[in-house]
Amino acid sequence: MISGIKGFTPHQKKVLAGCFIVYFCTYVGRLNMAPTLSSIQESFPGLDSASAGLLQTVFALTYAAGQLVFGYLADKFRPRRMIVTGLIGSAASNLLFSFMPSFSLLVGMWTLNGAFQSMIWTPIVLCMTGTFSDTERKTASFVMSFTLAAGHLAAWALSLWLSKVLSWRWSYRVPFAVLCLAVVCALCMLPGGYLGRKRSAASENKSLPLGALAGTGLVVLLIGCVANGFVRDGVNTWAPTILGQSSDSLLPKLAIPCINMLGILLGGYLVRRLMTDVRMLTGQMMVAVALAALGAFLLKFSPAWALCLPLAVMSALLQGTNPLLTSLVPMQYDYSGRVGLVAGLVDSALYMGSALSGPVSGFVRDRMGNWGGVYVMWLIVSLACFALAALSSRQMKSWSQKQTSAENNE
Repeated sequence: MISGIKGFTPHQKKVLAGCFIVYFCTYVGRLNMAPTLSSIQESFPGLDSASAGLLQTVFALTYAAGQLVFGYLADKFRPRRMIVTGLIGSAASNLLFSFMPSFSLLVGMWTLNGAFQSMIWTPIVLCMTGTFSDTERKTASFVMSFTLAAGHLAAWALSLWLSKVLSWRWSYRVPFAVLCLAVVCALCMLPGGYLGRKRSAASENKSLPLGALAGTGLVVLLIGCVANGFVRDGVNTWAPTILGQSSDSLLPKLAIPCINMLGILLGGYLVRRLMTDVRMLTGQMMVAVALAALGAFLLKFSPAWALCLPLAVMSALLQGTNPLLTSLVPMQYDYSGRVGLVAGLVDSALYMGSALSGPVSGFVRDRMGNWGGVYVMWLIVSLACFALAALSSRQMKSWSQKQTSAENNE
């Protein structure tokens, strides 16, 4: 796929391939939690759904906090060094996780994994920003968006198969080897020095003050990212459990990451072909998520094959919004010299929502006795995300108009 891209130099293709492989492997060492959550719960008698969701919560909280730190530091350190450190730490965390004898130790080790994983994405965004021009970044971002669907499918398929054939512990030992492979790829394919940013003339100006970022609708968007992450990781975390309670077959569970590819293709098509506003497009896709959540509620007592459809649609649309938020939104701030910071803030906000999602969804399910209340909650939060995205879009347009007017008056 990457070798066939026209207009990219061999160096650009090498860097893009390296970023793709590294982040694909990163997902294998991160998304292996959801498919094995029910098996882990069975290994520790008396562990309820809300408590089991704590694993996802501590990962998300640590990841969110790490993004704030490493998003700020990313511009000050060599990106490849930070990426390699994160990969090595995540590999070690996965391996040690597989040997932990108690649930509390599992929680501690997965917390470490969240910290190391938070070191990887922002330097990758900077690698792409420094390698590609403004016009090339949408294509590069579109290619990178497939890491989520491919990594999701690989992590779920591998983890479900290993936990079924061997045990859930092997679902963390094999990703150790995968992440070690990613270290080799990063060292061989990613640029090792400080990156010269490919910026427009306007972006050569002094970095925009942090306070001025609020006028671009960023604060409102970050709140919307919390809502998006809440629903996204709620579906990612609990869909295998929901479908597993309806069927022992692996096919309904694997259908979701397969269909995710369609959501990413849809988001990429709309952005590249229609040149639509990224923030408003995210909001509109969240309305579709809300409708799918309504469908899941109406089918809450149905067999796995029926529930699979609305859950798969929700997951696909949510994965489709992910590259819009994590790649294209930060790249909007290249003019301000704040790409790394905004990328860290957006990813941090998404994982703040993820931190809330695991235990809250598990708690609602335990109190209600079924998943109907969870579907309603996801519907309401999705609509809230739409409203916040729409407001952020209006603020960004207003700020842009004021900036244009000010420049014309100079």
